Amino acid sequence: MADEVLVAVDAGIATVTMNRPDQRNAMNTALLRALSSSFDELDGRRDVRVVVVKGAGPAFCAGMDLKEMQQRRGEADPEGNVVDVLRRVERSKHPTIAALHGDAIAGGCELALHCDLRVAAEPARLGMPLARIGLVIPFPLGQKLVEIIRRELDVTMALAGIRNFKQIDRQVLAD
Repeated sequence: MADEVLVAVDAGIATVTMNRPDQRNAMNTALLRALSSSFDELDGRRDVRVVVVKGAGPAFCAGMDLKEMQQRRGEADPEGNVVDVLRRVERSKHPTIAALHGDAIAGGCELALHCDLRVAAEPARLGMPLARIGLVIPFPLGQKLVEIIRRELDVTMALAGIRNFKQIDRQVLAD
């Protein structure tokens, strides 16, 4: 079996690649553990200045591995500590960038939101289609969405000198 997560460092840029392209980088227990361990390792490195998170193959991340979640049904944490891993990414000592391509769905969208910045290539799709499979958006994700949108508005206002919300609507929300 291939490594679930690949890590490379070049010129201060660490690239963390989720490596389950045949499963559209769906997060299983092994990938989540490897992702957390990778961030632990990178935090201890002085030669790293920024961390880029990406997915191998055609998608950034299709969310949780639903087959594994089904097998873990009834366990205390069928999602395999994904919330802890997302918090680990968010607490990185280095700035984090989600390099989005293809789909970033459900847990993949959450992972992108827990990075400091998100850069999307054409075509990239972000989404939370949880209702389609009978789930609701977790409360921490709802909080994260509000936090990210608010921060984007604040940064745009500060950097672009925008002083009224009509300009923000045109400048930010149209992007």
